[in-house]
Amino acid sequence: MDPDLAAWVAASVGTPIEGVAPLRVEASHRRFYRIWMADPARPDGRVGVSLARNSFPPEPSSRLEDGPRTAERPLASAVVMASPPALERNDAFMAMQRLFSGAGLPVPEIIAMDAESGYFLLSDLGERHLEEAYGGPDEGRALELAVANLVRIQAVEAPAVAPYNETRLRDELGIFSEWFLGRWLGEAADPGARSAFEALIDNALGQPQCLIHRDYHCRNLLLDSQGRLGLVDFQDALIGPATYDLACLLWDCYHSFAEAALRHWQERYRVQSRFGFTAHALARALDLTGLQRQFKAVGIFARLWLRDGKASHLGHIPPVLAAMRRIVGAYAETRHLSAWLERLEGRVAAALKAGAP
Repeated sequence: MDPDLAAWVAASVGTPIEGVAPLRVEASHRRFYRIWMADPARPDGRVGVSLARNSFPPEPSSRLEDGPRTAERPLASAVVMASPPALERNDAFMAMQRLFSGAGLPVPEIIAMDAESGYFLLSDLGERHLEEAYGGPDEGRALELAVANLVRIQAVEAPAVAPYNETRLRDELGIFSEWFLGRWLGEAADPGARSAFEALIDNALGQPQCLIHRDYHCRNLLLDSQGRLGLVDFQDALIGPATYDLACLLWDCYHSFAEAALRHWQERYRVQSRFGFTAHALARALDLTGLQRQFKAVGIFARLWLRDGKASHLGHIPPVLAAMRRIVGAYAETRHLSAWLERLEGRVAAALKAGAP
């Protein structure tokens, strides 16, 4: 943590920082740190900056105690975000934090901020990503919480939030064509891609529209030591297709669910949803939404490498292409893409094996 940021944090908290740990950042200019500090309660009974965790009703006053402790005194934890105002959408972050928090959703509290510098001190929602629960004894409970919170997001009235419109959908599919096909692989799209893309756009626009987190995957959902779920990276929320967040969760680019598990959690959503999907209609809408998102993700992963010099996501491209082939074969509008996607998967796997991204 640079000295200016550390000094701002110390001044904001009013108590010495006992430890700092950098946190993983995906595709962002933001930097995150978990910090530990002495419990801010003073001997005279007064409290400095409140580190109360109010994102998880009905326990609004429970302290943040996920971090290490000393024998002499407990340590409280918080998260520091350094988000360059010129490069990140901090106004959107603050607006969506107010919206989600006001609806009682488990997002970080903004404890202190310096908007000019892009410094934020946030409540700590836990150290485990949902990804770390997969394959473990608490996977089922964690996914139940994820589905339940997804349904809660969809119930939020948000008339001021922008729509996930046709132009945006086309632009996102264009990321795949431009950055993955054109700039990385140097080839044109399959002749059948245009009709498939039109089907994906129609599928998205034809669904019930509601508030969506828009990046609701296993690395943006956190579990604390008491098994409560927290949501981060919500600043790009839009009004969009009802199945979008479910597609983020179940057609995750970082985890592959077996077909039986995927359909089980799809059904768990269906029985809680207010939209009245039939099982067949939900499966179709979910799969095609997942496919649209995966096209976008592959393009973004290539762009991260070619534009930003980040090779961290290239290894995810072959399994995402394989997941896309699972979907396209089931639907007449997309079935013709199967052989093309298989060839692309082979090209990428060979390039990565040769060490030549």
